[in-house]
Amino acid sequence: MLLKNKVFRYIIFGMVAFATICFVYLVREVIYTFLAGALLSYLLFRPVVFVEKQGLPRIWGILIVYLLLAAFAALLLWIAVPRLMKELNEVAARLPAYAAQMQEISGRIHNFHLPGKLDLMLQDNTARIEKYIFNLLKGMVNGIYAFFGKALIIVFAPILAVYIIKDWEKIKAALLFILPPASRREAIILTDKIDLVWIEYLKGHLLVSVLVGLATGIAALIIGVDFALVIGIIAGLTNLVPYFGPILGGIPAIILALVQSWQDGLYMTGAIILIQQLESNLLTPKIIGDKLGMHPLIVVFALLAGGELLGILGMLIAVPLTAALRIIISFAYLKFVE
Repeated sequence: MLLKNKVFRYIIFGMVAFATICFVYLVREVIYTFLAGALLSYLLFRPVVFVEKQGLPRIWGILIVYLLLAAFAALLLWIAVPRLMKELNEVAARLPAYAAQMQEISGRIHNFHLPGKLDLMLQDNTARIEKYIFNLLKGMVNGIYAFFGKALIIVFAPILAVYIIKDWEKIKAALLFILPPASRREAIILTDKIDLVWIEYLKGHLLVSVLVGLATGIAALIIGVDFALVIGIIAGLTNLVPYFGPILGGIPAIILALVQSWQDGLYMTGAIILIQQLESNLLTPKIIGDKLGMHPLIVVFALLAGGELLGILGMLIAVPLTAALRIIISFAYLKFVE
């Protein structure tokens, strides 16, 4: 009888778990919105608390932080967007000419013959490189369209973040209440460790990306490449993706320089290599250091897995999530061997 009751409970539990998974899948867009709101609230919580410590109510702190963000966005729109739109329109107008020039360059490479099997190797690898570059650019554009296509997330995430920040302590206490009393202190220690790693990584990574974007844009301006602002913004945004970001950001810059002249393309390639060497060997070790505590192979695997599952968004969140998973696994292992 006891065995039958256990089997019955397992069956009920399995059915409930399956129904829950199906429900979560059906409302996944809503789940994404709540996750985006939680992420935004996590990023804004500290500035809000800083304002609150100055003697203002939390709701006023939230309002002030939102107004400062809106003012910064408006200033950015006023200063950068007109020039950015002008450059993007010029890029769009020149695309047919650029395509013709790139086709001419590709034709020259294809018509370049080497003796014996070396010629076959050159043609084969040229086709592979062209296909690889095309897939990279296509994936980046598709990722941008997919991001802006999430209208529900863009509209409701800031609203949800207000409620989460306002009741931060209550939500945290409610989540801890789910755990057994003996495990709550350990959960607080674990989340504090994850929080420290995430914040340090986020601050350092954003700073490095901004510096790389500025350096790339200034280099393009000095060399005389058109659309230096667009080049700098692309370099800064793509640098948010570790390891692969510099490649993604460097391709458009080199192409835009190459269609002007092969000398500009050579100079731009050298500038990007120099900037990325400084970033990987000087900026990143100094600013971020070894805060993640992960081997580069693990980081590369996480990036590839994140990109396979969620595209560009997956590559952006792969490293912080893997860092959190490493902390959790280490904590669980220590508990297991005690």
